[in-house]
Amino acid sequence: MSELSDASDDLARSERFRVLPGLPPYGPPAIPFPESWGRTGREGFVVEFLPDGSPSWVGNFRPGALRGVQGAWVHPNDHDVVVISNGDAWVVEPATRRAHPITVAVDGVWEVEAPAGLVLSRQGLAFLRLGPDGLLWHTRRLSWDGFDEINFDGNTLSGLAWSPVDDRWWPFTVDLRSGASSGGSFSDTDVEGWERLRDAAGETEG
Repeated sequence: MSELSDASDDLARSERFRVLPGLPPYGPPAIPFPESWGRTGREGFVVEFLPDGSPSWVGNFRPGALRGVQGAWVHPNDHDVVVISNGDAWVVEPATRRAHPITVAVDGVWEVEAPAGLVLSRQGLAFLRLGPDGLLWHTRRLSWDGFDEINFDGNTLSGLAWSPVDDRWWPFTVDLRSGASSGGSFSDTDVEGWERLRDAAGETEG
């Protein structure tokens, strides 16, 4: 898991955005994401961005259709922001006021290092990892329905994956460097077509 940085660095990172309790009653209208949503005043997850050298602005993010995590994190590239609105994950470019979706149904987020980044649980079915250059890897589907006892130890993520077929939890491991996995309760092969592995040279395959 990631280690705490010094206090001044934490303060600088936290000052890049603010989660707001709702849409501001004053100032320019919030920018909706996606663009087609929110034009009638609907309120989602609201975040104010404070880019260096530019005016602040507010984003209004549509809640995901499936219940999940809600929050905002500095992107591993150290200049963008990762926003998750009820499970729907976006990468936001504060300087350009743009955002693009990266995945849905996120129900868990963990900070990791070497390289610095985030590991996301996708609906308790699979994991993906974001690094400074974007998606590093995405596992195959590991569970029928949920994870338990998630643990990070060195370069290994481990835990239990639920199977309603035989009413039990099955152990699994994921290599945090490549995304290669073993065990789990769903299938030994990538039947969903989700797996994207990272090779020894640091390239994402698939």
